[in-house]
Amino acid sequence: MNTKLSFKQIIIAGVIAAGVAAVTNAILFFIFHSAGVLTDDIMVQPNQPLNIVAIIMASIIPSLIGACIFFLFEKFGKNGLKIFSMVAIILLVLSFGNPFFGIPNVTIAYCIVLDIMHIVVALSLLYFIRRAKK
Repeated sequence: MNTKLSFKQIIIAGVIAAGVAAVTNAILFFIFHSAGVLTDDIMVQPNQPLNIVAIIMASIIPSLIGACIFFLFEKFGKNGLKIFSMVAIILLVLSFGNPFFGIPNVTIAYCIVLDIMHIVVALSLLYFIRRAKK
């Protein structure tokens, strides 16, 4: 695991992670929306309920940005994967509070589902980057 990945390898891992996270979170969205946990009466964006486009974009964009950040850690650091993994986990834990404090009139169940979606994105990216390293 001492070999450094090229930008192309990292971007491919990021794109795969983004796709897996987007599909997984879309499935979770439809399941929890049909179960009534994710409701249209809670406005995530100004005057807009959470929708599938927002879920897909919120899965793809952070994955690609994370892959680019990993590239920087990989290129300029000795233990890029280790440092990136620690930073990713810290940011993941910090993101858990966002639904609770950033969305007005939100329910606990709604927040938990959004936090699960955060976990999907982070674990997907870490998994596919680690897989590319092997």
